Amino acid sequence: MKRFSLFLAAAAIAFTSCGTEKKLQTANVQIQSLDSQVTSLKSQASDNEREISQLKSQNTRLTGDLETCKKTNEANAGRLEQLNSALAEQSNTLEIVRQKAANALSVYQDSGIDVTYKNGLVYISLGEHLMFASGSAIVNDMGKQALSVVADVLIEYPHLKSYIIGNTDSVKFVRGKMDNWSLSTERAISIVKVLRDKYGIDPARLTAAGRGKYDPVADNSTPEGRAKNRRTDIIINPNLIKVWNLMEKSTVTNP
Repeated sequence: MKRFSLFLAAAAIAFTSCGTEKKLQTANVQIQSLDSQVTSLKSQASDNEREISQLKSQNTRLTGDLETCKKTNEANAGRLEQLNSALAEQSNTLEIVRQKAANALSVYQDSGIDVTYKNGLVYISLGEHLMFASGSAIVNDMGKQALSVVADVLIEYPHLKSYIIGNTDSVKFVRGKMDNWSLSTERAISIVKVLRDKYGIDPARLTAAGRGKYDPVADNSTPEGRAKNRRTDIIINPNLIKVWNLMEKSTVTNP
């Protein structure tokens, strides 16, 4: 009986020891699992911190870019306003020039004068009868008198320039080495010389050209149409340097 009791006690101790060992093993497995999870969480936390740091850096950069964009847009808006103001000022000036020239030249209305404003330019069309004898490139007295109006405009508005363009009809003209094209060019040059020599206009503000029969404004098949085509166009235009400078500045783009 005593031996049986000892056996039971030994068996109980062995059983208890075996259960404790299993619990210990289970606990160790759980600890390893938790350690692995902790390691993974630490790694994830480290990754999150790096990502947060990158996002903060990116946010700082984007905030700086946004501020730069705002400043650039404000600068462009200011330049655009200046450009529009300059264009409006020039448009108003040229409309005033057109009105003054039209009023002053109205006394020559029966001689083929036409003054118009289009495409931002003032066009003064002077008929052949007012300016030249037929086939001649020498400006007559009445033509010189009419050119005083053009000279007055250029003197009053020193920022304006002028193109003088001669035109003829399509009827073949030959005199020595002169044909329609050379006649139209010589007439334009003669007008430039009158403006320079008689009225003191800076020749740097004047450009002479001839287009011969290649820019008709009327039908060359009728006498009336040919008469309209035999003309000299004086095109008054602004000095566009200021406008171009403003346009170049206004083309600044965002980074």
